Amino acid sequence: MARIAIDLHGGDFGPSIIIPSSFQFFRDNPQHYGVLIGDSRQYRHFVHQSPDNIEWIESETLGDAAHKPSKLLRQEGFSSIEIAYKVLSRKDVDVLVSAEHTGVLMVLMAKYGAMHSLVERPVLVSWVPAQSKKTLMLDLGASFNANHVQLLTYAAIGAGLLQGLDQAPSLALLNVGTEYFKGPTELRLAHTRLEHWRRIDYRGFVEASDVFKGNLDIVVCDGFTGNSIIKASEGAVNLVLDVIRDQFSKSWLARVAGWFLRSRLQFALRPLDPRNANGALLAGSDLSVVKSHGNAGERAFMAALDQAVGLHGNRAVQSVWQALDRLLDEDLEAI
Repeated sequence: MARIAIDLHGGDFGPSIIIPSSFQFFRDNPQHYGVLIGDSRQYRHFVHQSPDNIEWIESETLGDAAHKPSKLLRQEGFSSIEIAYKVLSRKDVDVLVSAEHTGVLMVLMAKYGAMHSLVERPVLVSWVPAQSKKTLMLDLGASFNANHVQLLTYAAIGAGLLQGLDQAPSLALLNVGTEYFKGPTELRLAHTRLEHWRRIDYRGFVEASDVFKGNLDIVVCDGFTGNSIIKASEGAVNLVLDVIRDQFSKSWLARVAGWFLRSRLQFALRPLDPRNANGALLAGSDLSVVKSHGNAGERAFMAALDQAVGLHGNRAVQSVWQALDRLLDEDLEAI
């Protein structure tokens, strides 16, 4: 069972998307418990429809001025996201899910949680859709550049999240080419260190086109690169889907063909649908926080809730912490 705190006011759509998707998720999963946090004036008409395994906590919305990190750190706040962090830090819930801005989530994590000594700021990590199996990718935008120590830290976090595999997880560094002499100095330094790690199956450098083949368990890169690849891939998938829909609506014959092929196409494209991969862990602290896309619809937000349940069940926060401790103990020379 997982107790999940849900920030109602994050993202582009707020309660209009988050409440119905939360209701549906907890109806489908009565073994879990939801704590919805927000301004009741915006959801009062929903309360009577609430499943029995949901409770509500009253809070304010987060005003534009409160998005300034210095203000969030200096003053005690009563917004839905800050109340959610307080509830999480008291261990009243197991995991927090929010579509709030990444910067806000990171500042509040530093305010209410404890960061591992190797992690200067949380690392955004998620499973990306791939051809044969999902691939863990990090960082996805929490930090926009990374030196070789940070890249090693990302590798340790990825290995920690997959420590339950029967064999050492396969891991590669994202680069502009596969040759050992390509890429910036910090990337090549990390490559040299990772060649000697025993707890991973290190595959060297890979290019962006290899990320979605499903041949790797973990892909490591700096946050600017990771964020760009994720958003570009989502745009490409949406473009393909739009083109398919357009082609099957051009004539009555195309619509008939589309009707017959619809189920097959849905089955074929489901593994690549970015909505099914929504939900990224902010890793590196003692708090379990899952970041949903700001523009997530109901299906995508439910995927983030499902991701939160899985991460809690796999003790992701504890596994990451242990992996970072091992990096300090066993690979101290790399630091």
